[in-house]
Amino acid sequence: MSGDLLGIPVAPDVRHTDRTVTAVLDLDPGWPVFAEHFPGNPVLPGSAAAHLLLGLARRLDPAARGLRDVRFARPLVPPARVRLTATADDAGAVTCTAVIEQQDGPEVVAVRGEVVTDDRQQADT
Repeated sequence: MSGDLLGIPVAPDVRHTDRTVTAVLDLDPGWPVFAEHFPGNPVLPGSAAAHLLLGLARRLDPAARGLRDVRFARPLVPPARVRLTATADDAGAVTCTAVIEQQDGPEVVAVRGEVVTDDRQQADT
C-alpha cells in the first residue's frame, strides 16, 4: 500500500506492526470520484472505503477475502483526514476502522468491519 489505493492517494506514513496497519488518507474534494459521487455534495463511496480497508487488512492477513458486519456510521466527506486501521486480535481475527480525525473535537469512527477469510467464515457457520 504505497502511493495510492484505487487511484486515491494515501499519505506515505503507513505504519505496520505485527498486529496493526495504519494509513492516513486526506480526502481532497478535487478528486475525480467526488465529481460524480455526488456533484455539489461529495461523499467517498462506501465501496471505495471498504476496498481501502480490505487492502490494509491483506497486509496483516493475505487470506482476507472481504468484510462483514460493516457499519457506516458517518459519511466520509472531503475535506477530511481519515485514519484507516486494520488490527488483528489474539486469535488472528482482523477488524478494520476508518476514523475521521478532527482538529477541534473527538475522533469519529466512520466505518467499521470484520475481515472474512475462508477459515474464519467456516468457523462461524
